[in-house]
Amino acid sequence: MNVFYRLLPKFFITVTLWFSCYAMALTDSGTVIKNQAGATYRDSAGIDRSTTSNLVETLVQPVVAMTLTSDQSKRGAPDGQVTFTHVLTNTGNVTDTYILDIVYPATVISGGTIYPDMNPKDGVADVADPIVSGTTIIGPLAPNETFSFVIVADIYAAATSGDTDSLTITATSQGAVVDGIPIDSGGVSNQTNTDTVMVTDLPIIEMTKAISADNGASPSGPYIVTFTYTNVGVTNMDVANINGVILKDILPEGMKFNGAVNWSVSGTELTVSGNTGAGNGTDGSADLSFTTCIAPDTGCTLKDEVEFTMDGLDSGASATISFEVMIASGITAATLNNQGIYGYDADNSGQVDVGEKETTNTNIVPFRINPNYGVIANNGGCDVGTDDNCDGSDDTNYEVVSVATAKQGERVAFTNYIWNTGNAEDTFNISYETSTFPVGTSFFLYKSDGITPLIDTDGDYQPDTGIIPAQGETCRAYQVTDTTNGYCGYKVILIATLPPNIAGGGPYDVIKRAISSNDTAVFNTVKDELGTIEASTVDLTNNHRAGTATTPETNCDDAGDNCGFGPGAETTPVTTNTVIPGETTRFTLYVTNTSGVPDSYQFEYSSTDFNSGVLPTGWAVEFKNSENVTISGVPVVNPDDTAVFYADVTVPETATTTTQSLYFKAVSATTGVSDIKHDAVTVDNSGFCVGLVSDSSLTIAAGGIAIYKHTISNTSNDPITNIGLVTTNNTDGFTSIIYEDTDGDLALSSDDTPITSIAALAGKASQIFFIKVLSPRNAPEGITNITTLTATVPCGTTTLTDSTTVSSTNMTITKTQALDAGCDGTADNPFSTDNISAAPDECVIYQLEAKNIGAKNANNVEISDAAPAFTSFLVIGTLPDITAGTITTPITNGSQGPIVGSVGTVIPGDSETLTFGIKISR
Repeated sequence: MNVFYRLLPKFFITVTLWFSCYAMALTDSGTVIKNQAGATYRDSAGIDRSTTSNLVETLVQPVVAMTLTSDQSKRGAPDGQVTFTHVLTNTGNVTDTYILDIVYPATVISGGTIYPDMNPKDGVADVADPIVSGTTIIGPLAPNETFSFVIVADIYAAATSGDTDSLTITATSQGAVVDGIPIDSGGVSNQTNTDTVMVTDLPIIEMTKAISADNGASPSGPYIVTFTYTNVGVTNMDVANINGVILKDILPEGMKFNGAVNWSVSGTELTVSGNTGAGNGTDGSADLSFTTCIAPDTGCTLKDEVEFTMDGLDSGASATISFEVMIASGITAATLNNQGIYGYDADNSGQVDVGEKETTNTNIVPFRINPNYGVIANNGGCDVGTDDNCDGSDDTNYEVVSVATAKQGERVAFTNYIWNTGNAEDTFNISYETSTFPVGTSFFLYKSDGITPLIDTDGDYQPDTGIIPAQGETCRAYQVTDTTNGYCGYKVILIATLPPNIAGGGPYDVIKRAISSNDTAVFNTVKDELGTIEASTVDLTNNHRAGTATTPETNCDDAGDNCGFGPGAETTPVTTNTVIPGETTRFTLYVTNTSGVPDSYQFEYSSTDFNSGVLPTGWAVEFKNSENVTISGVPVVNPDDTAVFYADVTVPETATTTTQSLYFKAVSATTGVSDIKHDAVTVDNSGFCVGLVSDSSLTIAAGGIAIYKHTISNTSNDPITNIGLVTTNNTDGFTSIIYEDTDGDLALSSDDTPITSIAALAGKASQIFFIKVLSPRNAPEGITNITTLTATVPCGTTTLTDSTTVSSTNMTITKTQALDAGCDGTADNPFSTDNISAAPDECVIYQLEAKNIGAKNANNVEISDAAPAFTSFLVIGTLPDITAGTITTPITNGSQGPIVGSVGTVIPGDSETLTFGIKISR
């Protein structure tokens, strides 16, 4: 768009537009040159992406330039007139106006008048139009527009033959400032022609040229070209001489000579023989002959030529020569300028001498080839993988641009070829419409490189191809060529970015339309078609990545490799780990992206196929990466790449022996693809059995009885049945009996029943029992009997021993406890052998009572204990304390270790007590 053209006022002299856009040397003023860069890249996640820069614009500034043709030299008679034809052309890039300034010489030329020569441009003054004065504004002329005019110069009556002088005509641009905007005058802002008059009293032939129409299509015709020539001299030519005037016309390329020559001499019309070959004719007193050269020929490779030789004319006489021309096919829209060149017998010697031939040009006659816009959009029809041997004429066989398959979320490129099949350069707007692609597909148009955005270049805000030359013109370096048909084309890339969560279906298509910017009624469509969208895939395996065609893995490339290869879930567990209750077992997992696009995955687990996050009570699964950091998934895995991770499965401490199926899933929130792998965990309680608490020793008198209290515990979570109990004694005369705590009073009583087995013991359960050991009355002093209890269970056997010593001296020790929640050294409750509960930072007070139950004194008695684990001594008030003797291992508040009290002698029946406190650590 020329911004200045619309701002100029209406001027006095109107003009007709006669130019070809393709011939313009300068970019139009006001043109906005737009540019936007693009880039493609692969992000840190391995995903192909594209980005575009901001759009920048450059406004083309106006530049004034012009041409004025041409210098001429003509003969004229005294008191006569000479007509000089000129053409003013705006060769700048901005609409401009001009004034014409004529300067006459002091001699020969007395004055003159400037007339428009616009309708038609035949070298004859348009006397009905206003004459052009020195103040007349010519224009406005658009870039490459012309204004034809003639100067009718008057010759002094006193001029004599041989006098010569010249006038000058200067055209000056008025566009130094347009609408307040300074214009760059780096071009030509004025030009001058010199017209020379040579006075003669001999014959003078003036000749003009005209054509029956000033525009037409390619092909079209016939059109009649007419040359009118007149003897404006004061002397007759010898009409009997057949070599008086020679006219040559070299037709512009694309305009073909078609014969039908007519010659009119002084009103007499003569049709000559011949068509496009040579011919001749006569009216009895005047003669004509002509020759032709029809291109392509040896003497005229591109342009037709015709040359006429005819008799001269009497003074004041005129004649016309006409012939037909045709406009050839395939001619680019442009203005074909044509003028004849002639010579005549200027010295009236009876013939046209060599030096008199081709001395004078006629006026220039323009013929505009009208544009015929056309476009084909197709897949190029080129050799596969190249831009060679393309076919820009076929939008039937090459109508569809096909891509067989694409991945979920992939960027699919469709390459469309936009061909200019018209005879004028054109720009084609590109749009896409009527898509059947899935919802969520985005489309973007790119230039031929597939990276740079396709933008608007002609100011209508629609992305377009930029200028594509007309048929037969030279294609630009970045364009494609159909050498057979002479078409130039431009590749437009449509990128369809597929939604990541859609697979299957198809075919999908989108219609792309190319519309002529010069004639929006001219358009053509092409179909971009995608066959189907391949579903993404992923493989979740154990211990090895899944093998692919690109990355072999012999340990995991078949369902028989027992790694979970291929789609899951499997019917039976792939891997079974064994774990004891309360412990954690680890599965090593690989998630392999077997698709063609990067993807990210979340991890899930279930005890069934598939109820995410649901496990048996007390079970837990935690996913971790190779750095042992807890994760919920992996951010991205590139195609044919893999990520290793771990599933740590923790079973509860109460778990019984069982095999529990576990299902692990890798699922993409983006594409929806998933794979499930079936594993299992076996809980093994076989390493647990029964436990006996604990070995004991007592001292009794001969014939006495020792009662031992014990606990049998099932350390397994599984029930144990048929537990056999047997005791043996290593000293003759000693006997032992096993009792259950039938009445549950935690002491052996008459209600307790003797047993030899325990029928069943639940998992983690325990049971109290007693062993009564009887000493013979004659047992010697100091003898010791070892009673061994053997418990036989399916998981093995276990034993404990009770040591019974016969002695008249016999000490017992009893430990009781009471809570001191405030840690003030005072028991909150009575002391008891019962279990109690205490919190961290609370205290417990222990009492150890040593009693002599024998018949003799017990000497050197010591009572010893220690602060249990997770505790320290409490020293406050009277604590620690002993009823007799001293504490021989002093303790301090907060310390740990043993505590020993030395009592000395304890007589039969007496007892002494050691009291101390402990504090439970935080």
